[in-house]
Formats: sequence, C-alpha cells, structure tokens
Amino acid sequence: MRYVLVYLPPPASPLGQRGNRWLGRCAESGRPLVQPPCRGIDPDRLADLTRNPARIGLHATLMSPFRLKPPQTEEQLVAALTDFTTGLQSIALPPLILANQDGCFCLRPSHHVAPVQTLAARCLRAFDRFRAPLSPSEMARHKAAVLSGQEKKNLELWGDPYVFEQYRFFFPLTGRVAEGALRERVLAALVELFAAVLHTHLTIDALRLLVEPAPGQPLRSVCCFPFSPPAPEPSERIAHDQHSHPQDLHPGYQCHPA
Repeated sequence: MRYVLVYLPPPASPLGQRGNRWLGRCAESGRPLVQPPCRGIDPDRLADLTRNPARIGLHATLMSPFRLKPPQTEEQLVAALTDFTTGLQSIALPPLILANQDGCFCLRPSHHVAPVQTLAARCLRAFDRFRAPLSPSEMARHKAAVLSGQEKKNLELWGDPYVFEQYRFFFPLTGRVAEGALRERVLAALVELFAAVLHTHLTIDALRLLVEPAPGQPLRSVCCFPFSPPAPEPSERIAHDQHSHPQDLHPGYQCHPA
C-alpha cells in the first residue's frame, strides 16, 4: 500500500470536467467516466495511452508515492497533514499550456511558480519521516532512467529523483506517445478538448491524500486538507515561502509548448 500527496482541480470546474473525462476517471470520487471520442484514435488505444494517469484522474503530484515506514500509521499521517495545512494560504497559478514532457503530454503552468516549488519542498521535508525506503526493485527501476548527478543524489536521499530544483508541477494526460501520426492525432484531440480552459486560472487551496491499495491499482481518496481562509490583515498571513530554502526554487524553469 502506497500513499501520494496531490492537488486535484475541482471536479465540477471546466478543467476538472475535461481532464477527468479525457482520462476516464473522476479523481475525487474514483468513479469511472466514458472517455471522449477522438478522431483517428481507437477507444482501446486511447485507454492504453492514458492508463497510468487514469489510475487517479486529473491531478498534479506534490509528493511522489511512498509506503509508510513502521511504526507510522495512516492516522498519524492524516493528523500531520491537518497540522501542516493549517495556516497555508492559497497559491494562484498562471494559465496552463499543453506541453510534451519526455514524450508524454501534460498540462503545466505557462511559467515557473516559486510558491508551488516551495510548497512541494515543504511537503517533502515535512512527510519524509513517514516514508519507507524504496525497495531494491523500485530503486533499480528509477536508476534505469537517464538521471543527472543531482537527480541520483535526490533518489538516494529522498526516494525521488525529481525533488527541489528538479521538481515540476504538471497534470499528466498520457503515457509516452511515440513520434508520428499517432502523436499528431493525440495532440489535435487534446487541443480540441482543452483549448477553452487553457487561459483560465487555478488556485491551489487544498491538498489531497490518496492511497494505492496494490501496485498498479486505481488510487482512492483518503482525505482532503483545505488550506486556511485568508487572514483579515496582511500581517497575520503566513506566506508559502516563509520557510523556503535556496534549493526549493528553480529560476531556470521553462515550459516548452507541445
């Protein structure tokens, strides 16, 4: 059993509706949905292309999946998350763009958002004590990827190559799609479905804890942790970057259009 900390767009929002329908699953309820018909893409092929992100639905990961380290319990993790999100203020995101990341299509902010980078770093530091070490097979699978020196260090220390400066906030839409006619058809389908919502603004105002009952199975929601409402006076507000560290931020972050 593994846990993951994510942000979910409201399922009733235009983005949530389109994203969950594209993936064929509501991230909040876990309810299956009928995927949209796409010109030139067989329904079974679309289901295969979206199989991995569809285990959740439309989401952005803040802390990668982890098993609990004994003697930590789910109840203790939930209590720690409740304390952690108390006092956090909402983060406004810039408009999203469709992008191609390592051969996979995704939605991500049009430019780097330092408070999101800081939030992910704070999540990792706060909850790493709950994380059991990776198994030898999990470590080997990560090491099979092409990693930089820093990413290898991150993997050894934090169980994830892509943390701190290497962290990226994005909503995965597909697995890897090989170059060629299929990729062009998938991109065309994504543009048609998401064009109307790419210029809307999102607000990260809650985190959600999900659980994976067994490897490869769909994830289910454990609990939602809303951030505190805005303080009446600016002096009382707790900024996201109040406890930021230089390694939390990535000034060279860029988003490359698909």
